[in-house]
Amino acid sequence: MKIFGFFGIKPRHSPPLLYFCLMKILIVEDEAGLLELIVRYLKREGYVCETAGTFAEGYRKINNFDYDCAVVDLTLPGGDGLKLVRMLRQESIQTGIIIISARESLEERILGLEEGGDDYLVKPFHLSELNARIKAVMRRKTGEFGKAMAFDGLVIKLDERTVSADGVPLKLTKKEFEILVYLARNKNRVVTKDSIAEHLWGDYMDDAVSFDFIYAHVKNLRKKLATQGYGDYLKTIYGIGYKFEVG
Repeated sequence: MKIFGFFGIKPRHSPPLLYFCLMKILIVEDEAGLLELIVRYLKREGYVCETAGTFAEGYRKINNFDYDCAVVDLTLPGGDGLKLVRMLRQESIQTGIIIISARESLEERILGLEEGGDDYLVKPFHLSELNARIKAVMRRKTGEFGKAMAFDGLVIKLDERTVSADGVPLKLTKKEFEILVYLARNKNRVVTKDSIAEHLWGDYMDDAVSFDFIYAHVKNLRKKLATQGYGDYLKTIYGIGYKFEVG
């Protein structure tokens, strides 16, 4: 099945490969139908998605939140998407940026890449290609695609969504695993409760989560890590949030 030309969502017969579980994506696109298709597809692939339909909304979100990757249309109500690309690149060299646009000339594509885009995808495109390009950009940025993160004997396998401590599997809930991965990716940095909630629940944070809920997840996660001697890795920074502290 194809919708809007190449913007198609094909039926799936197996669960998605969650190589980039917890990757938070900002999609800045003013065409409501296309935006809905992109969000639906990427959510099914395991991403946390936030959206903006205007230049002003994209500007606000970029200034207030962090993203692993941004998908930015160039033609937006109220401003040029290239300004958002420049802003993103100035704010964070770690954020992956994929430009999507109907502007297909060589000059436009070169300009988009020179202004800070990591990739440039001309409309119309297959959603599966957008997903593949997001993975490619994030693989170059983080080097975590399909790999495990290891901290002494604590091993987190992103593709299998498993955690083991000294070879002993730890049975974590979905949210416990996601919080552990998020903290581990920000090792030795203080991560606020707000950022954990916003990262895991995105635009639906207010409806889905409270800080007490996060506290309960972290408490249970620390208890499970402590059973194998790794509880000290997860530090509470009182009044602020948490830190995954490793040497």
